Amino acid sequence: MSTRDKKLLIILAGVAILALTYFLIFIPQSNKRDSLKSENMNLKSQYNQLSALAAKADDYTKKTKDMSDAMQQVYDNFPSYLQIENGIMDAVAIEKSTNTNITELTVGSPTAIDVNNPTGEAGTDSSSGSSSDSSTTDSSNADSSQSSQTADGNSSQSQTGDGSAADGSTSTGSAKSTVTGYQLYDVSTVMAFKTEYHGLKAMLGEVIGSSQKKTISTLNVSFDDSTGKLTGEMLVDSYFLYGLDKPYEAPYIPAVPHGTNNLFGTTN
Repeated sequence: MSTRDKKLLIILAGVAILALTYFLIFIPQSNKRDSLKSENMNLKSQYNQLSALAAKADDYTKKTKDMSDAMQQVYDNFPSYLQIENGIMDAVAIEKSTNTNITELTVGSPTAIDVNNPTGEAGTDSSSGSSSDSSTTDSSNADSSQSSQTADGNSSQSQTGDGSAADGSTSTGSAKSTVTGYQLYDVSTVMAFKTEYHGLKAMLGEVIGSSQKKTISTLNVSFDDSTGKLTGEMLVDSYFLYGLDKPYEAPYIPAVPHGTNNLFGTTN
């Protein structure tokens, strides 16, 4: 091999070493450097974001507490359960405080409201198509859980240790809120009444100003020429949240006298 060939081989070997060094060492290290640079930029962005959040941690904590307190105030306006006697005693209270004569009263059974699909539109999810059947079933179950009244007017419905109603019918499936886990129920009460103008205003104010959640769905009023009074019918919807961590509050029912020990009035 001549000197010229040796020089060419040395040159080719040097070029090959340079090429291998470039492709096997320089390019991977360059790619790794770019990857670390990109990762470092992402971490820096996250660090800046977390630093900004940490600087406002006290403010966020306060706002979270304020929102939780506001939600709790909303929950406090809902009873944990309603029974027939609640509707009856509400009507008695309205009658006494507004000088209104309630001639007929009908208290309905609790009906589950699907808060996840309040408009009742089909096709929103797989469970919405059966919301009607679910509500019907829940209404039937809630109807069967209505307390039977004993002879002294007290409720004989079984209750749990904390005083809440112990019926399994209110533990519905898809109708529960996916956020709070509570189940909203509606109890409709129809009142036929006879009153005067001021009594009507007072009656509406009594319902609207109630501390519990109530709405007037329909109201029909007419003037009776023969008596000079107003007669009408009102549909009131009362709501309760099943699952709240508070006991059922039974309404106060005054004692009802049963007969007399002095039948002929001969003793003092």
